[in-house]
Amino acid sequence: MKNVIKLFFAGILIISCSPKTAEVAEVKKVETAIPTGDVADGNALYQAHCGKCHELPVVSRYSKEKWQKIVPSMCKEAHLDATQESKISAYVNWKLQQQ
Repeated sequence: MKNVIKLFFAGILIISCSPKTAEVAEVKKVETAIPTGDVADGNALYQAHCGKCHELPVVSRYSKEKWQKIVPSMCKEAHLDATQESKISAYVNWKLQQQ
C-alpha cells in the first residue's frame, strides 16, 4: 500500500514539473471606429440618454428584432423625437453588424 501511495505522489510530482507545451494565443478585441453621420450622432444620443434611467445596455445583448421594439419605446419615454430615434436605431443596427 505504501508503494502505491509513493507511486501516486511520484506521478503527480512528475506531471506537475513537466514543461507546459500548449501555446496560448492572445486575443485582442479591436475597437471599430464609429462612422460619422447618423451612426455617430446615434452613438452620442445613446450614450447621453439611454443610461439616464437604467444601466446602459450592451447592444449585443438583444437581437435586431428586439431592438426594433426597444428603441421606439425608450425614445418615447425619453421624449426624443423621430430624428433622434432614427439616429439611435442607425447606431444600434451598425453596432449589431460589428458582432
